[in-house]
This record gives sequence, structure tokens and C-alpha cells, in this order.
Amino acid sequence: MVLEEIFDPSEEVKRGVILATVTRVHDDSSKVTLVPRGSHGLGPQELENGHAKAESTQPPRLCKASRCIQFVDYLRFHVFTVYRQLWILVVAANLAAMIVTVVRQSRKSSPSLAGCINASVANLLMAILIRQDYVKNLMYRTCWSIPHSAPLWLRRRLALVYENGGVHSGAAVSALCWFAVFTAFLWVRFRHDTFSDIAVLVFDCMLAVLLLSIVGTAMPQVRRRYHNMFESVHRWAGWFAIVLFWVALALFARDEARSLDPPASTGGRLVRLPAFWMLVIISLNLIYPWLLLRKVAVIRSERLTLHAIRIFFDRKEKVPELHGLAISSHPLAEWHAFASIPPFSDSDAGAYSCIISNAGDWTGNVVANPAPHYWMRGVHQTGQLAMASVFRRVVIMATGSGIGPCLAAFGHLPHTQMHIIWTAPSPRKIFGDAIYEAVLSQDPQATIWDTRKDGRRPDMVKMAEELYRRTEAEAVFFISNRNLTRVTIAALRKRNVAAYAPVFDS
Repeated sequence: MVLEEIFDPSEEVKRGVILATVTRVHDDSSKVTLVPRGSHGLGPQELENGHAKAESTQPPRLCKASRCIQFVDYLRFHVFTVYRQLWILVVAANLAAMIVTVVRQSRKSSPSLAGCINASVANLLMAILIRQDYVKNLMYRTCWSIPHSAPLWLRRRLALVYENGGVHSGAAVSALCWFAVFTAFLWVRFRHDTFSDIAVLVFDCMLAVLLLSIVGTAMPQVRRRYHNMFESVHRWAGWFAIVLFWVALALFARDEARSLDPPASTGGRLVRLPAFWMLVIISLNLIYPWLLLRKVAVIRSERLTLHAIRIFFDRKEKVPELHGLAISSHPLAEWHAFASIPPFSDSDAGAYSCIISNAGDWTGNVVANPAPHYWMRGVHQTGQLAMASVFRRVVIMATGSGIGPCLAAFGHLPHTQMHIIWTAPSPRKIFGDAIYEAVLSQDPQATIWDTRKDGRRPDMVKMAEELYRRTEAEAVFFISNRNLTRVTIAALRKRNVAAYAPVFDS
């Protein structure tokens, strides 16, 4: 038998009024007894023997209206996020076009295939372009160019540009769906002897398997549990799929050219397909980042904790303001993006750096054994905190090494007033005087909470909301781990606080 004392998790308790203590007795009857606070003299033995009468054997229930409000809040702040709204918009638009196409073509014994393959490649192009660093930088620059005189609701909406991953995943799923329709129509034509090239069918099946594996391993649950597999499949299957697309499109164009009266050349038919030119753009965008591949030396590494390290790169590698960097130990292996910290002290010697925390196999190895050099490719990508520039006053909140991305914004947003909240264990001792003073230099009234000294983490939601209201800030930006970020951002938005945080989709 085990006795466990917990507190009634009602709203009254959250407001500081403890109504009752719940004493749970673990036995065969699994009895739960509520004892009012102040009913002294009744110990576990008396409770077990039944000497104390339960005031209630049922936990407090929320009224129907409260349950409905909670459900609506769950849908608003957890299910239908901006990321998912974009995903639904892209997929819904494609499904509508797909239904119209299927209805029109299903009545024909020889349905048209060109429209389906063009739509599939168009979605694939959208999925790839939205992930290109130069496209992201262009979107960020376009959104942050809005002046502070613009309506606040518009600036808050544009600040969500970093949730563009919904377009990427939605377009990728739509590309798979269009290719499934293309495959179905191809088999219909094959059965009616209006399409006889078996090679196209073989490549079509291979391509379908590759696209399905890419989408399947990108599912959130699979991606988090088997991240290394996701990285490998996404990269290698993606490259191979583009090669197969080229082969299948060429064979398809050859068969289409032969079916014309009079027959046309394969090349002439190929260049008339929009899918051909879209594949050209896709191929160029896949090749371009590798033309900028470079090996960058690590001139110094500074261990912050057993779980975090700060790495300084060769001072020749210049990172633009408010941008991050992506590094890898091996060019063909996994790549990881980090916020770039500009040199802000004499000890940095003009070198840009980044803080890496142990969040997986690769980062764990870097923290334990930093390499003498790392690979970089492409152009540096704009960081999410750059969107703080569209606001007059913001609250910047971070936990632990999450202060790294914040440092990248310090001193580079002259027209935005920052109020900082930072919680970390022994922040000055672990992160050093330079980082500690940089925080105070940006905000002399910064709230720095030493979790080791106080023995606990503060109520992040309460602190952020109070500072947000008191300073009349226009937004809150939060940098932390995935779970804490999701809970905190949802709680702040429920309190009508404009809260922003990175989306863990890449």
C-alpha cells in the first residue's frame, strides 16, 4: 500500500486558494478521498480504516461550457497552428483541383497524363524552393521591411513568416497525391492499350515508392523517433527521385511524341511540357548550394557545461547580421542549423561563433569531441529573431543555451526595444562574463534567474505576461527546448499575448 498526497488541480488552486488536499490510497479499491485543508488529526491510518468520511469521491468536474472552451482553445493553439493552416490551405487547393481532374478524366478511356505530371512536379518545385536559403532570406526581408507605422495586426501576421514549413510539407504531400493520380491514369491507359511503354510503368512504380518513403519518414512521430533515418531517406531518396523523374519524363515524352499524328520528335515534345522546365529549375536549385561548399576551421572551442559548447570559427567566415549557419561533419551526412553569435568582446578576436547543446547523437558528439573543422554550404539563412524588427518593443525570453540565438539579435535591431528574461543554472559562471554582460548591456533591467541558486525554474508564462503588460510590448519571442516551447507559447497565446518561437520542423 502506498499513500500519495497531491493537490486539487482546480482553477482555485491555480489562483492560490488551496481548497483541499487529495490523499490517494493505493489498494484494491483504489479509493480517492478529498480532505479539506485544516482537518487535522486524521492520518493515513484513520483514512484507511474509514474513520474519516469523504466529502467527495469524485474529482471536480468542469461544466459543459468550460469543456467546450478548453476544446476550442486546444484546436486554436495546438492543432490549427499557422504551420498547419498553411499545410491545409496547400493540400485543400490541390485536392480540389485533383477532384475536378479525376471527374473529367474518369469518363475517358484514354485520360490525359500531362496535366497530372505537371501538377506533381509543380508541387515538388514549390516544396524545394520554399526550403532554399536565398528564398527564405527574400521572404524574411520582404516581411521585415514593413514600417512600424503599419497596423499592429498586420505586423504580427507577417512575423509568422518563419512558419513557412507548412507550405513545404503540404506541397510535398500534394506532389505524392498528384503522382498517385498520374499512376492510376497510366494504368488505365495501359489496360486500354493506349499506352504501351512498360519502362515508364517500371520507373513510375520505383518513383512512387521513393516519394512515399520520403513523405512517410517525414511524419512528425517517425521523424522524432528515427531522426537519422529521416535525414538519410530525405536526402538520398530525394536526389534519386529527381533522377527518376528525369528518366520517366523523357520516356513519357517519347511515348507521347509517337502517339501524335504525324509523330513528333522526343526532344520537341519534352520541351513543350511545363514539367521539363520545372525539373530544370529543381535541378539547378539542388546543385547550387553545393557550389558554395567550403571547409571552415574551428579556431577555438569553449565548454560551457557538460551538455553545451561554444565553437568559434575562422574569422574569414563572415555571417551577415541576424543570420544563422548550417554545419556538418561530413558533407553527405546530416546538416544542423545554429544561430550565429557575432563577435561582441575582445576575446572573440573578430570570430563568429555558435552555441551547440546536446540534443541528439550528432550534437552530443560535437559537445564531447569538437572537430578541428566543419563544412558549410550555400548562403547563410536569416534567423527567426530577425522578425522582432517589425515591433517597437518586444520581450525576449530564453532558457539555458537558448540565449545563443538571442545574442545574434543584440545590437542589430536599433529601432526595437528589448526586455530580456533569461533562466539558466549559474549563468555567469557557466556562460562566462562576456555573454552575461552582453545581456545586461542590451537590457540593464534584464531578469536573469539562476535556477541553481533558487532551486527551481520560475513560472515562465507568468513572468513573460507580466513583463509584456508592464512594458506595453508588442510581442514575446521565446527560445527553449521543444516541449517547453510548445507549452509556453500555447499558454501565452491563450492569454492574448502575441508569442513567437521556432517551429521544430527542420
